[in-house]
Amino acid sequence: MKNTKNPKKPLALFLLFCLLAVSVLPVGTVYAEEALSSVDAAEEAPASDDTATPQAAADSSGIIDADALDAWISDYVSAHSLGGNYQDFSVGFCYLATGDTWYYNADVFMYSASLYKVPVSMLMAEREAAGELTQDSVVRGMPLSYWESTALIYSNNDSGHAMVDDLGGTYAGKCSDMTIRFTDLPESYFHSDFFDSSYYTARYMTQVMKTLYDRSEDFPHVIEYMLQAQPDEYFNRTLSQYEVAQKYGAYTEPNGNNNNHATAIIYTPNPIVVTVMTRNVGDYQLRISEVGAYLADYALSLDEKLSSWWEISAATDEADALAAAEAEALAAIVAEAAGRSGEEGVGLTLALNEDDLTLSASVEAAPPAAPSGEAGGEAADPAPEKTVEKKISLGGIAVLLLVILLLVLIIALILRLRRSGPAAPEATPQEPPRRRQSSFDEPESEAEPLFSPSSREEKNRNDDRNPNPERRYTPKH
Repeated sequence: MKNTKNPKKPLALFLLFCLLAVSVLPVGTVYAEEALSSVDAAEEAPASDDTATPQAAADSSGIIDADALDAWISDYVSAHSLGGNYQDFSVGFCYLATGDTWYYNADVFMYSASLYKVPVSMLMAEREAAGELTQDSVVRGMPLSYWESTALIYSNNDSGHAMVDDLGGTYAGKCSDMTIRFTDLPESYFHSDFFDSSYYTARYMTQVMKTLYDRSEDFPHVIEYMLQAQPDEYFNRTLSQYEVAQKYGAYTEPNGNNNNHATAIIYTPNPIVVTVMTRNVGDYQLRISEVGAYLADYALSLDEKLSSWWEISAATDEADALAAAEAEALAAIVAEAAGRSGEEGVGLTLALNEDDLTLSASVEAAPPAAPSGEAGGEAADPAPEKTVEKKISLGGIAVLLLVILLLVLIIALILRLRRSGPAAPEATPQEPPRRRQSSFDEPESEAEPLFSPSSREEKNRNDDRNPNPERRYTPKH
């Protein structure tokens, strides 16, 4: 039998090729749109610190070496037995030149003690910056300058309470709900003790101090007063070579928990914010001053690589902006091609330049036909070709790999179909059918009875060779 080709194969292959080729366009469009969405989401997402873990954490893409600080704080806590029962030790650090932060155990809520006087003074100072008050304005019977200076320099409790009362806060809550906006933390970060009893974390307090530094013009006199506080205590015990704007808090709760904290802007060549909060930690002032001294020295090491870091950061930002613009332009062209795919003569062309690794995309449209009835008129100018050239980024590489993959699949499928054509059935040798002997045939030898045993055996042998054994021989009578 001949091996004939299936006449439907060329048509099937052609349809399959068309289907796969058309599928590239919507996939590329979707991918480009997803790339744009991710870029937009990254630009719109607010910067916030990770609050999922209470242990050491930093922005791994910044200038701070989180691993180095993690190793140091682990050794420090172990050496001074700061991880015992009923003890808590939290640290917050911000390198203000870049805004990068590092935290250790920074999401443990502890009673704030007098730390609350910093954000409360900031609330009052905002009113002064807005022109509502001046340092001489009388508030609750005393000038504003008196309340702010005594609260921040000497930690006077009556002064703190007077400002809370004037702001409409409660004695226990200390206007905590009004101060969340001094941080990037969502309201869900805080639990009820923060609002009802002014329990703070090192992360919250570090961000408040960063806001105070970044927007110091909005909080007049606050840093000025804090620079005069505890000149020989807390951070000033080991950092007398720098100006330190600090505030401490100390309070023993009725349940016996001994809270001692300090937060400060330390004016190293590139200033830093350090917050240390402790609960039931002995020799807390020494622990606070030692942590401040170590982080101040670490900030000096960051200063040495700051210029190169800025160059890398600027180059990264420029590359990100260029990639976003290129992705947007490519997505626009692909979207236009998708929208005009039904028009005659419209096509999308992708071309790779191997010399400089650029990917070009263009939409070409055939010139419109001349109106009927106008003979000899000049042909209309063809629609201008829209082309964008972009360096291959993640989006371009993905689309290119997708096209190559589809082409490989098409070629493999064609080869497989060509090799798997209908095979000719193998010819199996068959014995020619033997003619059955009937009663009308003349015997070749001595005549035997019609139904002798030998004739029955011969009949049975013939039945075994019969390709259709259901049809049995029936002798005629």
